[in-house]
Amino acid sequence: MTTTAQFQRSVSRFTDYAKDLLRSDHHSFDDALSLFLDFFERDPVFSSIHQQLLSVPQADFDSWLKANEGQRTHQALDFPLDMEARIALMYELLRRIGSKQINILNFAFQFFRAGSNKVDLYIHAFNDGITRQLVREVLYRIEDASAEFPDDDRATIPPASIQIIHSATNVIQQSAIGNNITQNASNQNTTELTSLFDKLEQLIRAQHAANEAFQEYLEIIASARENATSQKPKRSVVKTLLGALPTAGDVMSITSSILAMLPAM
Repeated sequence: MTTTAQFQRSVSRFTDYAKDLLRSDHHSFDDALSLFLDFFERDPVFSSIHQQLLSVPQADFDSWLKANEGQRTHQALDFPLDMEARIALMYELLRRIGSKQINILNFAFQFFRAGSNKVDLYIHAFNDGITRQLVREVLYRIEDASAEFPDDDRATIPPASIQIIHSATNVIQQSAIGNNITQNASNQNTTELTSLFDKLEQLIRAQHAANEAFQEYLEIIASARENATSQKPKRSVVKTLLGALPTAGDVMSITSSILAMLPAM
């Protein structure tokens, strides 16, 4: 079990490794990235978050990369609006670069603008567009989770409290001991909700892509998904959000199924 003091030390180290990576240039980027990724995988706290990021069901990196590679040079990367899928893809991109499956300079030259041919500026542009967003969102979520931790530095933190990626399945729950029935039910519930939200998004994309409010609809779905799959979903919030979607076709049926799976409180 991790204590509050150990958790805080891990967060401080993560922040330092992230700062080193964000400040890196083409000479130091590879080493800074290697240290950042190694810490993510080996640290007692962040190894759990590492597994969560790898387990986001709606983050298909290969499909995402293939879709983006068909774009024009210097055209911005197209990330999903769902924040958990977004940062999971960003994390996997860093892992692919760290393993040399993707060349950082070729990638940066293709998708980022630097206003100059200087290599360091492309590294900085990549870090601003990818690394900084990933680190910021992870720290936001860690801050939200740690708000519930005890003040006593020696107090232990239950593994489930470190789950910051709520659409990730079979990660924290598998490491917890006891309450297996409850944990299995939670996993199944999250999987079913994710499937319903995927169907809802596909339906909106198919029926309303030409609608002026299309992007707004996708943002509504992303916000509702994040709330519904959180540790403490609020049915009233999800109902209000989904109520702003057009009700044609099967939209109403899917939204009703989503709401039926959420607690009444």
